[in-house]
Amino acid sequence: MSVPTDISVLIVNWRSGAMTRALIENLRGQRFTGGHGGQGSLDFVVVDNASGPEEALHLLALEAEPDVTLVRSAQNGGYATGMNIAAEHARGRYLLVTNPDVMAFRGALSAMLEHLRSHDGCGLAGPRGYLDPGRFFQLPPVDLPSLWELKSEAWARMSRWWGRRHAEARSRRALDQWTATAAGPRSMISGFCFMLDADLARELGPFDPGYPFYFEDSDLCLRLQRRGFTTDFVPRAEMVHFFNRSAGQAADMAMSRYGVSRARFFSRRYGWLGTWAYKGYQLFAGASGQGHGFAEVKALGECATVPEIDVPGSGSYLAEISADPGFVFAAGRLDITRRFRIPDDAWAGLVPATYYVRFLKRSSLEVLGTVSLTKTTPSAPASATAAADLVHA
Repeated sequence: MSVPTDISVLIVNWRSGAMTRALIENLRGQRFTGGHGGQGSLDFVVVDNASGPEEALHLLALEAEPDVTLVRSAQNGGYATGMNIAAEHARGRYLLVTNPDVMAFRGALSAMLEHLRSHDGCGLAGPRGYLDPGRFFQLPPVDLPSLWELKSEAWARMSRWWGRRHAEARSRRALDQWTATAAGPRSMISGFCFMLDADLARELGPFDPGYPFYFEDSDLCLRLQRRGFTTDFVPRAEMVHFFNRSAGQAADMAMSRYGVSRARFFSRRYGWLGTWAYKGYQLFAGASGQGHGFAEVKALGECATVPEIDVPGSGSYLAEISADPGFVFAAGRLDITRRFRIPDDAWAGLVPATYYVRFLKRSSLEVLGTVSLTKTTPSAPASATAAADLVHA
C-alpha cells in the first residue's frame, strides 16, 4: 500500500514559470514530520492558465519533474478556477495554497502543519510575510472587508483629519501582528500562501470561481468562520512574498478584475446593502479628495540607488513603505537607527514606482516625517539559486 503524500503544494502559473520552478526548488528543502513519523513528503500540482508559447521551456521542465503534476488549461479562467482544478489533482493530506512569487524560510511548512494538527478548530493557517529575503520589511496584515472599513476608507479619501485617523488605526492593527510571537486567529489570512486540510478544502471548493482575481481568499475565510473554524496567523512560519511580481505583469487587467471581485464580495456578504455601499464607495473613490494629504511629504525625486533618510527624533520608531500616499496598504519595519537605509536586496526587489516612506514614533504613532521617492531601476528576479538557499536562512 502506498503511503499518502503529507502536503500537496498548489500553484497557479501564468507567465511566471521561472518563479514557479524557483519556489518548487525552495520548498523541496523544507523539513517536517510526516503523518507516519519520519520526514514528511511533498508533491506539487501546477495549473498553467494558458500562459502562451513564452512559457514552453518552463512547462516542459516542470513536466519532467517526477513529483510535479502539470495541468495545462486551455484558457485563463482566473486564479480561483485554476486553484480548484489543482485541488482536484492533489493527493496530499494537507494543501499548501500559494502564489508562485513566494519563498519559504526554514521551518515554515512545519510550523503551519504542526498548528493545524494540534488545533482541530483551525480551518487554515497562514505565515508571517516579508517583502524581502533579508526580512527587513514585514508585509501588512489583511482584514476581512467590512462595511465600516469601506466607509472609513471613503472618508479617508475626502477628509485629511479622517485620513490621518484611518492610517493610524491601520498602523495599530499592523503593529499587533508585526510584534506577535504566538499563533492565533485573525479576521482573515492573506491568500498569497496558507495551509489547510485537503478534505475540508474540497468540501468548500476551495474557492468560489465567481471571483476572477482577488477576494477569493476573503470569501474562503468568511465561509470557514461561518462554519465555526478559525483562520490563524502562525508567526513562526516565515515566508517572503515578492509582492506584485505575478499580478504586476498585467496590472490593468488585474485591477479591473480586482474591482469586479471586490463588488462581488460585498454583495455576497451583505446583500443589497453591500451592493449599494460599494457603489457609493466608488463615487467617493473617483472624486478628487484631499484626504491622503494629511502629512507634509518631502519629495526625494528619482532614485537610481538606495537613498539614506534622516529620521527625526530619538528612540524606537516604526517605518512604513507604501505605493499609496494614504498608507492603506503598507509594509513595516521596527527600528531605532536614525540614518534609515533600505537594504540592497530589499531595494532591488521593489518594482519601479513612486513609494512613500513615513516614520512614526513607536509609543504614540506620532508621524515624525514622510518622504516620497521614485525607484527608476527594474526589479531583480528571484533566482533559482537564491530560492534554494533561502530555506537555510
